[in-house]
Amino acid sequence: MVSKRLCCAVLLLSLFTFGLYAQAADANQSASNSQNENSELNQIVQKFTWDNMGDVLKYGISIEKYDSKKDDFVLCYEHETNEEETFDCSIIIEPQLPPGNYRYTIEVYNILGGLEEELTTGGEFIVYKAYRPEIRSVSYPLSMSSTIYLDDLDNDGIIKIEGRNLFTPSSGMDADEGHTSYFLQNKQRSIYPEEILSIDEKNNREVLFQFDMRNLEVGNYNFVAQDSSGLHNEFNNASAFAIKFKKAVDFDISADYLVPIILHDQTFPDYMGANVWPLSGMVRLNFFPVKRNWGYIGVNLNVSFTRMFTDKNGYSIDGNLLVGHARFVYQLPLFRRRFMIELHAGGGVTYFNNFVFHFPHNLDSAPLNSMDLSFSAGLDFQFYINKRLFVELGADYCITFNPDTVMGMVMPFAGVGWQF
Repeated sequence: MVSKRLCCAVLLLSLFTFGLYAQAADANQSASNSQNENSELNQIVQKFTWDNMGDVLKYGISIEKYDSKKDDFVLCYEHETNEEETFDCSIIIEPQLPPGNYRYTIEVYNILGGLEEELTTGGEFIVYKAYRPEIRSVSYPLSMSSTIYLDDLDNDGIIKIEGRNLFTPSSGMDADEGHTSYFLQNKQRSIYPEEILSIDEKNNREVLFQFDMRNLEVGNYNFVAQDSSGLHNEFNNASAFAIKFKKAVDFDISADYLVPIILHDQTFPDYMGANVWPLSGMVRLNFFPVKRNWGYIGVNLNVSFTRMFTDKNGYSIDGNLLVGHARFVYQLPLFRRRFMIELHAGGGVTYFNNFVFHFPHNLDSAPLNSMDLSFSAGLDFQFYINKRLFVELGADYCITFNPDTVMGMVMPFAGVGWQF
Protein backbone atom coordinates (compact mmCIF):
# COMPACT_ATOMS: atom_id res chain seq x y z
CA MET A 1 0.00 0.00 0.00
CA VAL A 2 1.35 3.40 -0.93
CA SER A 3 1.94 5.52 2.17
CA LYS A 4 -0.15 8.65 2.42
CA ARG A 5 2.49 10.63 4.28
CA LEU A 6 3.93 13.39 2.17
CA CYS A 7 5.67 16.65 3.02
CA CYS A 8 7.92 19.19 1.41
CA ALA A 9 10.90 20.83 2.98
CA VAL A 10 10.94 24.61 3.01
CA LEU A 11 12.97 25.85 0.10
CA LEU A 12 15.47 28.58 0.78
CA LEU A 13 17.41 30.65 -1.66
CA SER A 14 20.91 30.92 -0.21
CA LEU A 15 22.23 34.05 -1.82
CA PHE A 16 25.49 35.17 -0.21
CA THR A 17 26.51 38.80 -0.37
CA PHE A 18 30.16 39.60 0.06
CA GLY A 19 30.72 43.33 -0.38
CA LEU A 20 33.71 45.59 -0.13
CA TYR A 21 34.21 47.61 3.05
CA ALA A 22 34.66 51.35 2.59
CA GLN A 23 33.56 54.62 4.12
CA ALA A 24 31.39 55.45 1.11
CA ALA A 25 30.03 53.33 -1.73
CA ASP A 26 30.69 54.27 -5.35
CA ALA A 27 29.62 52.91 -8.72
CA ASN A 28 32.60 50.57 -9.05
CA GLN A 29 31.96 49.08 -5.63
CA SER A 30 28.28 48.52 -6.43
CA ALA A 31 29.21 46.73 -9.62
CA SER A 32 31.70 44.58 -7.73
CA ASN A 33 29.07 43.61 -5.18
CA SER A 34 26.64 42.67 -7.91
CA GLN A 35 29.23 40.47 -9.64
CA ASN A 36 30.05 38.73 -6.37
CA GLU A 37 26.38 38.06 -5.71
CA ASN A 38 25.82 36.61 -9.16
CA SER A 39 28.95 34.48 -8.89
CA GLU A 40 27.79 33.03 -5.59
CA LEU A 41 24.26 32.53 -6.89
CA ASN A 42 25.53 30.35 -9.72
CA GLN A 43 27.10 28.04 -7.15
CA ILE A 44 24.00 27.68 -4.97
CA VAL A 45 21.78 24.62 -5.37
CA GLN A 46 18.04 24.70 -4.65
CA LYS A 47 17.01 21.24 -3.54
CA PHE A 48 13.33 20.32 -3.18
CA THR A 49 12.59 17.13 -1.20
CA TRP A 50 9.58 15.14 0.03
CA ASP A 51 8.74 11.89 1.82
CA ASN A 52 9.02 8.55 0.02
CA MET A 53 5.58 7.24 -1.01
CA GLY A 54 6.65 3.64 -1.55
CA ASP A 55 6.54 1.83 -4.91
CA VAL A 56 5.64 4.56 -7.41
CA LEU A 57 6.52 5.18 -11.04
CA LYS A 58 7.14 8.90 -10.80
CA TYR A 59 6.14 12.17 -9.18
CA GLY A 60 4.82 15.30 -10.87
CA ILE A 61 5.97 18.56 -9.30
CA SER A 62 4.42 21.94 -10.07
CA ILE A 63 5.32 25.21 -8.37
CA GLU A 64 3.43 28.51 -8.57
CA LYS A 65 4.69 31.96 -7.56
CA TYR A 66 2.47 34.56 -5.99
CA ASP A 67 1.93 37.60 -8.22
CA SER A 68 0.95 40.61 -6.13
CA LYS A 69 -0.34 42.51 -9.17
CA LYS A 70 -2.73 39.71 -10.09
CA ASP A 71 -3.29 38.77 -6.45
CA ASP A 72 -3.00 35.14 -7.50
CA PHE A 73 -0.48 32.33 -7.94
CA VAL A 74 1.05 31.86 -11.40
CA LEU A 75 2.66 28.62 -12.62
CA CYS A 76 6.44 29.02 -12.87
CA TYR A 77 7.86 25.48 -12.71
CA GLU A 78 6.79 21.96 -13.76
CA HIS A 79 8.75 18.74 -13.60
CA GLU A 80 8.23 14.97 -13.75
CA THR A 81 10.84 12.94 -11.90
CA ASN A 82 13.16 10.47 -13.55
CA GLU A 83 14.10 7.14 -11.98
CA GLU A 84 16.91 8.56 -9.84
CA GLU A 85 14.85 11.52 -8.65
CA THR A 86 11.93 9.23 -7.85
CA PHE A 87 14.15 6.99 -5.76
CA ASP A 88 15.78 9.96 -3.94
CA CYS A 89 12.50 11.87 -3.53
CA SER A 90 14.27 15.08 -4.44
CA ILE A 91 14.90 17.36 -7.38
CA ILE A 92 17.27 20.21 -8.16
CA ILE A 93 15.27 23.23 -9.28
CA GLU A 94 16.72 24.90 -12.34
CA PRO A 95 16.54 27.75 -13.11
CA GLN A 96 16.55 28.83 -9.50
CA LEU A 97 13.49 30.41 -7.97
CA PRO A 98 13.78 34.09 -7.04
CA PRO A 99 12.68 35.30 -3.60
CA GLY A 100 8.93 35.23 -3.08
CA ASN A 101 5.91 33.29 -1.85
CA TYR A 102 5.17 29.97 -3.52
CA ARG A 103 2.84 27.04 -3.42
CA TYR A 104 3.53 23.54 -4.68
CA THR A 105 1.57 20.51 -5.86
CA ILE A 106 2.95 16.95 -5.85
CA GLU A 107 1.17 14.28 -7.90
CA VAL A 108 1.88 10.58 -7.35
CA TYR A 109 1.79 8.06 -10.22
CA ASN A 110 1.56 4.36 -9.40
CA ILE A 111 3.71 1.69 -11.06
CA LEU A 112 1.12 1.35 -13.84
CA GLY A 113 1.37 5.04 -14.68
CA GLY A 114 -1.99 5.92 -13.20
CA LEU A 115 -2.47 9.10 -11.17
CA GLU A 116 -3.25 8.49 -7.50
CA GLU A 117 -5.49 11.53 -7.07
CA GLU A 118 -6.16 10.87 -3.38
CA LEU A 119 -2.41 11.17 -2.73
CA THR A 120 -2.05 14.51 -4.49
CA THR A 121 -0.94 17.08 -1.97
CA GLY A 122 0.32 20.63 -1.79
CA GLY A 123 1.40 23.45 0.41
CA GLU A 124 3.11 26.81 0.55
CA PHE A 125 6.66 27.95 1.19
CA ILE A 126 8.78 31.09 1.04
CA VAL A 127 12.04 31.57 -0.80
CA TYR A 128 14.21 34.07 1.04
CA LYS A 129 17.10 36.05 -0.26
CA ALA A 130 19.77 34.96 2.20
CA TYR A 131 22.67 37.13 3.31
CA ARG A 132 25.48 35.50 5.19
CA PRO A 133 25.98 37.46 8.43
CA GLU A 134 29.47 38.46 9.46
CA ILE A 135 30.56 39.24 13.02
CA ARG A 136 33.71 41.29 13.46
CA SER A 137 33.57 41.73 17.24
CA VAL A 138 31.58 40.77 20.32
CA SER A 139 31.96 42.93 23.41
CA TYR A 140 30.57 43.57 26.85
CA PRO A 141 30.37 47.39 26.85
CA LEU A 142 30.63 47.67 30.63
CA SER A 143 34.17 46.24 30.60
CA MET A 144 34.99 46.81 26.90
CA SER A 145 36.03 43.17 26.55
CA SER A 146 34.70 39.88 25.19
CA THR A 147 34.19 38.49 28.70
CA ILE A 148 31.36 38.96 31.17
CA TYR A 149 31.96 38.26 34.86
CA LEU A 150 28.89 36.97 36.65
CA ASP A 151 30.08 38.09 40.09
CA ASP A 152 30.50 41.71 39.03
CA LEU A 153 27.82 43.70 40.87
CA ASP A 154 27.59 46.21 38.02
CA ASN A 155 26.55 43.60 35.48
CA ASP A 156 23.66 44.61 33.25
CA GLY A 157 23.68 41.71 30.75
CA ILE A 158 24.17 43.99 27.72
CA ILE A 159 26.25 42.55 24.86
CA LYS A 160 27.18 44.33 21.63
CA ILE A 161 28.12 42.83 18.26
CA GLU A 162 29.53 44.53 15.19
CA GLY A 163 29.84 43.17 11.69
CA ARG A 164 27.91 43.05 8.44
CA ASN A 165 24.50 41.83 7.24
CA LEU A 166 23.12 42.00 10.78
CA PHE A 167 19.43 42.36 10.02
CA THR A 168 16.60 42.83 12.47
CA PRO A 169 14.68 39.69 13.52
CA SER A 170 11.40 41.54 12.99
CA SER A 171 11.81 41.34 9.21
CA GLY A 172 10.85 37.67 9.15
CA MET A 173 7.91 38.26 6.82
CA ASP A 174 10.04 40.06 4.24
CA ALA A 175 10.67 37.65 1.38
CA ASP A 176 13.63 39.70 0.19
CA GLU A 177 15.64 39.46 3.40
CA GLY A 178 14.01 36.86 5.64
CA HIS A 179 14.96 37.16 9.28
CA THR A 180 18.06 36.81 11.42
CA SER A 181 18.38 34.95 14.71
CA TYR A 182 20.96 35.87 17.32
CA PHE A 183 22.21 33.73 20.20
CA LEU A 184 25.22 32.54 22.18
CA GLN A 185 26.12 28.92 21.51
CA ASN A 186 28.54 26.23 22.64
CA LYS A 187 28.40 22.43 22.66
CA GLN A 188 26.19 22.34 25.75
CA ARG A 189 23.60 25.04 25.18
CA SER A 190 22.25 28.03 23.29
CA ILE A 191 21.35 31.25 25.11
CA TYR A 192 18.99 33.72 23.45
CA PRO A 193 18.81 37.44 24.28
CA GLU A 194 15.86 38.79 26.22
CA GLU A 195 15.46 41.74 23.86
CA ILE A 196 17.23 43.86 21.27
CA LEU A 197 17.99 47.30 22.67
CA SER A 198 19.15 48.89 19.42
CA ILE A 199 20.04 47.94 15.87
CA ASP A 200 21.71 49.74 13.01
CA GLU A 201 18.85 49.42 10.51
CA LYS A 202 20.53 51.71 7.99
CA ASN A 203 23.82 49.85 7.55
CA ASN A 204 23.04 46.59 9.42
CA ARG A 205 26.44 46.58 11.11
CA GLU A 206 25.74 46.86 14.84
CA VAL A 207 23.27 45.31 17.31
CA LEU A 208 22.93 45.80 21.07
CA PHE A 209 21.33 42.96 23.07
CA GLN A 210 19.93 42.61 26.56
CA PHE A 211 20.47 39.16 28.11
CA ASP A 212 18.84 37.90 31.28
CA MET A 213 21.70 37.46 33.75
CA ARG A 214 19.90 34.47 35.26
CA ASN A 215 20.25 32.60 31.95
CA LEU A 216 23.98 33.16 31.48
CA GLU A 217 25.86 29.97 32.28
CA VAL A 218 29.62 29.76 32.70
CA GLY A 219 31.41 28.69 29.53
CA ASN A 220 33.12 29.70 26.29
CA TYR A 221 30.70 30.58 23.50
CA ASN A 222 30.45 31.81 19.95
CA PHE A 223 27.99 34.56 19.19
CA VAL A 224 25.84 33.30 16.31
CA ALA A 225 24.01 35.43 13.76
CA GLN A 226 21.98 33.09 11.56
CA ASP A 227 19.66 34.06 8.74
CA SER A 228 16.46 32.29 7.76
CA SER A 229 18.23 29.97 5.30
CA GLY A 230 20.58 28.66 7.99
CA LEU A 231 23.59 30.69 6.89
CA HIS A 232 25.55 31.95 9.86
CA ASN A 233 28.74 33.81 10.61
CA GLU A 234 32.08 32.05 10.85
CA PHE A 235 33.12 30.82 14.29
CA ASN A 236 36.46 32.43 15.04
CA ASN A 237 38.14 34.73 17.54
CA ALA A 238 35.96 37.62 16.41
CA SER A 239 32.76 35.79 17.45
CA ALA A 240 34.17 34.30 20.67
CA PHE A 241 32.64 35.33 23.99
CA ALA A 242 33.32 34.05 27.52
CA ILE A 243 31.06 33.90 30.57
CA LYS A 244 32.90 33.30 33.83
CA PHE A 245 33.35 34.30 37.43
CA LYS A 246 36.09 36.78 38.19
CA LYS A 247 37.02 34.71 41.25
CA ALA A 248 36.95 30.93 41.00
CA VAL A 249 36.11 30.63 44.71
CA ASP A 250 34.69 32.94 47.37
CA PHE A 251 35.79 33.24 50.98
CA ASP A 252 33.59 35.24 53.37
CA ILE A 253 34.17 36.17 56.99
CA SER A 254 31.60 37.90 59.19
CA ALA A 255 31.20 39.00 62.80
CA ASP A 256 27.69 38.93 64.25
CA TYR A 257 25.77 39.94 67.30
CA LEU A 258 23.87 36.89 68.54
CA VAL A 259 20.97 36.35 70.96
CA PRO A 260 20.41 32.68 71.92
CA ILE A 261 16.84 31.99 73.06
CA ILE A 262 16.22 28.67 74.81
CA LEU A 263 12.94 27.20 73.60
CA HIS A 264 12.85 23.85 75.35
CA ASP A 265 14.65 22.37 78.39
CA GLN A 266 13.99 24.11 81.71
CA THR A 267 17.46 23.65 83.22
CA PHE A 268 18.70 27.17 82.55
CA PRO A 269 15.37 28.94 83.26
CA ASP A 270 15.00 27.00 86.53
CA TYR A 271 18.53 27.55 87.81
CA MET A 272 19.41 30.88 86.21
CA GLY A 273 15.98 32.49 85.83
CA ALA A 274 16.22 33.35 82.13
CA ASN A 275 16.04 31.82 78.67
CA VAL A 276 17.30 34.83 76.65
CA TRP A 277 21.05 35.56 76.74
CA PRO A 278 22.00 38.79 74.96
CA LEU A 279 25.71 38.87 75.88
CA SER A 280 26.74 36.86 72.84
CA GLY A 281 28.71 37.02 69.62
CA MET A 282 29.52 34.82 66.64
CA VAL A 283 32.14 34.50 63.91
CA ARG A 284 31.20 32.86 60.59
CA LEU A 285 33.49 31.63 57.81
CA ASN A 286 32.06 30.67 54.41
CA PHE A 287 34.02 28.98 51.63
CA PHE A 288 32.42 28.51 48.19
CA PRO A 289 34.39 26.34 45.74
CA VAL A 290 31.36 25.76 43.48
CA LYS A 291 29.92 28.84 41.78
CA ARG A 292 27.20 28.57 39.18
CA ASN A 293 24.50 30.82 37.82
CA TRP A 294 21.88 28.92 39.84
CA GLY A 295 23.79 29.42 43.10
CA TYR A 296 26.92 28.83 45.16
CA ILE A 297 27.68 25.67 47.13
CA GLY A 298 30.22 25.52 49.91
CA VAL A 299 30.98 24.89 53.56
CA ASN A 300 30.54 27.03 56.64
CA LEU A 301 32.33 27.14 59.98
CA ASN A 302 30.72 29.11 62.77
CA VAL A 303 31.66 29.59 66.41
CA SER A 304 29.52 31.47 68.92
CA PHE A 305 30.24 32.56 72.50
CA THR A 306 27.65 33.38 75.15
CA ARG A 307 28.39 34.65 78.64
CA MET A 308 25.74 33.45 81.11
CA PHE A 309 25.40 34.62 84.72
CA THR A 310 22.74 35.32 87.35
CA ASP A 311 22.52 36.42 91.00
CA LYS A 312 20.16 34.58 93.33
CA ASN A 313 19.39 35.07 97.00
CA GLY A 314 22.44 33.65 98.68
CA TYR A 315 24.37 32.47 95.60
CA SER A 316 25.26 33.25 91.99
CA ILE A 317 25.90 31.17 88.87
CA ASP A 318 28.07 31.93 85.88
CA GLY A 319 29.55 30.09 82.92
CA ASN A 320 30.17 30.16 79.19
CA LEU A 321 28.26 28.55 76.35
CA LEU A 322 30.22 27.86 73.16
CA VAL A 323 28.71 26.40 70.00
CA GLY A 324 30.76 25.35 66.97
CA HIS A 325 29.43 23.78 63.77
CA ALA A 326 30.62 22.77 60.32
CA ARG A 327 27.79 23.06 57.80
CA PHE A 328 26.95 22.74 54.14
CA VAL A 329 25.89 26.04 52.60
CA TYR A 330 23.85 27.05 49.57
CA GLN A 331 23.58 30.67 48.46
CA LEU A 332 21.15 31.98 45.87
CA PRO A 333 22.25 35.29 44.29
CA LEU A 334 19.53 37.80 43.41
CA PHE A 335 19.32 41.30 41.95
CA ARG A 336 22.66 41.23 40.11
CA ARG A 337 24.20 39.43 43.09
CA ARG A 338 23.69 42.32 45.47
CA PHE A 339 21.38 40.21 47.57
CA MET A 340 22.04 36.66 48.77
CA ILE A 341 19.73 34.14 50.37
CA GLU A 342 21.64 31.47 52.27
CA LEU A 343 20.55 28.08 53.58
CA HIS A 344 22.88 26.09 55.80
CA ALA A 345 22.77 22.95 57.92
CA GLY A 346 25.29 20.77 59.70
CA GLY A 347 26.62 19.47 62.97
CA GLY A 348 29.21 20.06 65.63
CA VAL A 349 29.43 20.46 69.40
CA THR A 350 27.97 22.56 72.18
CA TYR A 351 30.39 23.23 75.04
CA PHE A 352 29.13 24.11 78.52
CA ASN A 353 32.25 25.71 79.97
CA ASN A 354 33.07 26.34 83.61
CA PHE A 355 29.58 26.67 85.05
CA VAL A 356 30.08 27.34 88.76
CA PHE A 357 27.83 28.03 91.76
CA HIS A 358 29.27 30.78 93.98
CA PHE A 359 28.20 30.84 97.67
CA PRO A 360 29.05 33.24 100.49
CA HIS A 361 32.39 32.97 102.22
CA ASN A 362 34.17 32.14 98.94
CA LEU A 363 32.61 28.75 98.63
CA ASP A 364 32.35 27.54 95.03
CA SER A 365 31.01 24.37 93.52
CA ALA A 366 33.08 22.16 91.27
CA PRO A 367 32.98 23.59 87.71
CA LEU A 368 30.70 21.93 85.18
CA ASN A 369 32.29 21.25 81.81
CA SER A 370 30.44 19.26 79.19
CA MET A 371 30.93 18.90 75.44
CA ASP A 372 27.88 17.48 73.66
CA LEU A 373 26.82 16.68 70.13
CA SER A 374 24.61 19.29 68.46
CA PHE A 375 23.11 20.14 65.09
CA SER A 376 21.95 23.39 63.57
CA ALA A 377 20.20 24.70 60.49
CA GLY A 378 19.28 28.19 59.48
CA LEU A 379 18.58 30.97 57.03
CA ASP A 380 20.65 34.05 56.31
CA PHE A 381 20.10 37.16 54.18
CA GLN A 382 23.07 39.16 52.92
CA PHE A 383 23.10 42.55 51.22
CA TYR A 384 26.28 43.78 49.55
CA ILE A 385 27.01 47.46 50.14
CA ASN A 386 29.83 47.25 47.61
CA LYS A 387 31.72 44.45 45.88
CA ARG A 388 33.25 43.21 49.15
CA LEU A 389 31.40 44.60 52.16
CA PHE A 390 28.06 43.11 53.17
CA VAL A 391 25.60 43.16 56.04
CA GLU A 392 23.63 40.11 57.07
CA LEU A 393 20.59 39.12 59.08
CA GLY A 394 19.62 35.55 59.90
CA ALA A 395 18.62 32.94 62.43
CA ASP A 396 19.69 29.40 63.32
CA TYR A 397 17.99 26.65 65.22
CA CYS A 398 20.36 24.56 67.34
CA ILE A 399 19.53 21.33 69.15
CA THR A 400 21.98 19.84 71.69
CA PHE A 401 21.92 16.26 72.96
CA ASN A 402 23.14 15.97 76.56
CA PRO A 403 22.98 12.70 78.56
CA ASP A 404 20.58 14.41 80.99
CA THR A 405 18.55 16.60 78.66
CA VAL A 406 17.91 17.81 75.12
CA MET A 407 18.19 21.57 74.71
CA GLY A 408 16.83 23.46 71.73
CA MET A 409 17.36 27.12 71.05
CA VAL A 410 16.83 29.65 68.28
CA MET A 411 19.76 31.97 67.61
CA PRO A 412 18.92 35.15 65.65
CA PHE A 413 21.94 37.17 64.54
CA ALA A 414 22.93 40.30 62.66
CA GLY A 415 26.33 41.48 61.58
CA VAL A 416 28.76 42.68 58.97
CA GLY A 417 31.10 40.73 56.70
CA TRP A 418 33.81 40.93 54.07
CA GLN A 419 34.35 38.82 50.96
CA PHE A 420 37.92 37.98 50.01
